[in-house]
Amino acid sequence: MTAIGPQAVHMDKVNVHPDAHRSTEPDEEQVLRELYGPADADGVFRGEGEQ
Repeated sequence: MTAIGPQAVHMDKVNVHPDAHRSTEPDEEQVLRELYGPADADGVFRGEGEQ
C-alpha cells in the first residue's frame, strides 16, 4: 500500500483535461517560450534543455 501525500487529496480539484497544457491566449505560447524555452514534442513547456 502506498501512502498518500497531503497534495494527493486535492487531485480532484486539478484540471486533468488532456489539453490543459495548451495555450489559451494569443500571446501565451510566446510568453511560455520566453520563460521555459521551446515546447517538447507533446507541446509541453517543461523548462528543460536549451533555452
